[in-house]
Amino acid sequence: MTTTRSVVELPAAALAQLPSAIAALLPEDRWLLTALLELGYLAASADGLDAAERDALATILERATGETIDGATFREHFVNLDAAVAALGRRERLARTAADFTTDEARANAIKFAALVSMSDGTLHEHELGVLAEVATHFDWGADRVRKIVDELATRIGGKS
Repeated sequence: MTTTRSVVELPAAALAQLPSAIAALLPEDRWLLTALLELGYLAASADGLDAAERDALATILERATGETIDGATFREHFVNLDAAVAALGRRERLARTAADFTTDEARANAIKFAALVSMSDGTLHEHELGVLAEVATHFDWGADRVRKIVDELATRIGGKS
């Protein structure tokens, strides 16, 4: 895991809100849910994920889905995503995933979801924000738009930018 500068830090009270904040962004559409999960994982793993971070991420996502998807399934999904990234490359996976979000609302929700998932360890790091900015280029959005979404999200859940 690489150490990078933090962009957003969450106090314990805000961290406790993550599952419900993530749950509010979950779509009914299974295909879109899969794309959201991939984007969230790609952003969260931008600076590497150790076993404890993977477990925390799986637990938060399990809670967010109301335990309809269990932590073990998420951990297995992470292994599959790692294999896909190894085979195709992170940039290719981001481009393919970004294509699944076709409206501005879906795109904004995707950025929010991925930012929240990335904050599952209590911090959004600059490498994770970089992934969100990269995916936004596929939406023809600038990094400033992503940063505004992240800052508004952090303020809403009680984090500090």
